[in-house]
Amino acid sequence: MNFDWITWGIWSLGLLILVVWVYVPIKEFRQLLHERRAKTDSPSEGQQ
Repeated sequence: MNFDWITWGIWSLGLLILVVWVYVPIKEFRQLLHERRAKTDSPSEGQQ
């Protein structure tokens, strides 16, 4: 059986793109969630 480098390369690249496509939005969502929690946890100046 012959190892097909082109096919495996294309599949590997596709898998890498899929992982990045899922990882980046999750990372951005966590950052936004962290900023929002920090904003709500700190007392605002208008309320005392």
